[in-house]
Amino acid sequence: MSQLFDVERSSSYDLVMLTTPIAPTATRPAAVDGAGEDPATIAGAFYDAFLADDLVTASQLVAPDAVLHVPGSNPVAGDHEGLDAILDFALTSRALLGDGAERIRVLDLTSGATHATAICQVTGERPDRPVLHNRTVHVLRVDDGRIAEIWFHNFDQTSVDAFWS
Repeated sequence: MSQLFDVERSSSYDLVMLTTPIAPTATRPAAVDGAGEDPATIAGAFYDAFLADDLVTASQLVAPDAVLHVPGSNPVAGDHEGLDAILDFALTSRALLGDGAERIRVLDLTSGATHATAICQVTGERPDRPVLHNRTVHVLRVDDGRIAEIWFHNFDQTSVDAFWS
């Protein structure tokens, strides 16, 4: 499988760059065994897998009926309901990039009893478009050890819409 995104992940507890091998995902608890875990632990495992282009492990951490809420007025905006729709969102985003690239850097990951937040820096490049520099907050609701809902909140929605349109 080809790489989905060029990724740099950093936070107060981890630094992973694409050129650095990531710990085997087999050492992570299975998603269904994650019930009772801190939402930041579940979210961190999800980002580790997703940003390493390990969609199998990432999808195990997402509930089958999860919903991804993407704001804006562009081809990838909207409510993506169900795991298949969320994976389709990722693949559609990749297809829209064409010869471009999207880099996601997780700056911080925090959590409460049922939610985690990831503050990300997203940089995108597409042919014939200005380079996108956008700070994004992802809010993830965790239920029974799996991600049940994700909301994206972009600091510069106008630029995001222009980039993806």
